Amino acid sequence: MKRHASASVYFCCFVGVALYGVMNYLSGIHFLPGCSFAELRPQVCIPMFLGLYFGPLAGFVTGAAGDSLGYVLAAKNPIPLWYWALANGLMGLIPGLAGGPGARVVTNLRAMQKVYFLLILAALLPFLFSSGMEVLYGHLPLKAAFFQLFLPIFITDALFAVILIPFFMLLFGLLKPSIPTGTFLLSTYLTSLAVLGTYAAAMVTVWGRNALSSVAANDLYVIGIMALLVIVIGFIAASFFIKRLTAPIIHLTQVSDQVAAGDYQAITGLDSLCTRPDELGQLASAFQCMAAKVHERERLLQSQVQELHIEINKVKQQKEVARITGTDYFKTLKSKASQLRLENE
Repeated sequence: MKRHASASVYFCCFVGVALYGVMNYLSGIHFLPGCSFAELRPQVCIPMFLGLYFGPLAGFVTGAAGDSLGYVLAAKNPIPLWYWALANGLMGLIPGLAGGPGARVVTNLRAMQKVYFLLILAALLPFLFSSGMEVLYGHLPLKAAFFQLFLPIFITDALFAVILIPFFMLLFGLLKPSIPTGTFLLSTYLTSLAVLGTYAAAMVTVWGRNALSSVAANDLYVIGIMALLVIVIGFIAASFFIKRLTAPIIHLTQVSDQVAAGDYQAITGLDSLCTRPDELGQLASAFQCMAAKVHERERLLQSQVQELHIEINKVKQQKEVARITGTDYFKTLKSKASQLRLENE
């Protein structure tokens, strides 16, 4: 079984490396505005997802080897660009900290928040390091490295990650939707689409259809980082409000499970929820009243069953006594006992 699992991991990593390398080569044909190295890379989801599914090592190998393969396909020597391969490997490793071998399934809001945090961290830290290495080696000045490398890569990779990774998690069974996680995903997708749509519409309105060539690259990515910040703030706000909205529902579900198991004392835990003036308060009050009535009926039924059991036992005893006293042997003993009493008298 372990050999079969290991073979599956190796095969998926091999396919991931090949796919990531080819897509890096293809996307490298066209660069982002104002950049001579950064491009749109939706394929960053490959090492990130493999890291989530199989663990940090799988994500690291896929990212590092796939990036190096992309350079080889583009007829470039990957050795002098080792820090970019390392950054891509770290990009796959960091999301793996939320998963691991065996693909732990995300079932609650806290785990989903951790995944989103690690995805943004995976788009941030590795390429902050690689952009810094470009400055350290003297290939680019600090300002150019920040605006022409780090910001474009961070913004686009983070957006692709937070939009596409949850979809793949659902597709491959890594995410089990619940009311909190489903609401969180819906709100984050709507926030992302609203911000990106507003961003694109504003650029077209202000700079026209040739906005990407009209606006300065630095301004473009500053606006982009502001849009990303709005999305992140939207994630945080959604998490806060969803937790407040769904916590009573989860608590009510837990109490209902306890009542179903026969613990009717659990309904006292709904006292605070019953004081709410909204529909949830009404639902909690109705459930508490229903559970109390069911408990009372169950108690009465048990009492009636016990009484019936006692009556049945009495009838059985009477029948048994009648059966014994009706035998010829008992009648003979009774006759002899009567004669003995007469003789003694």
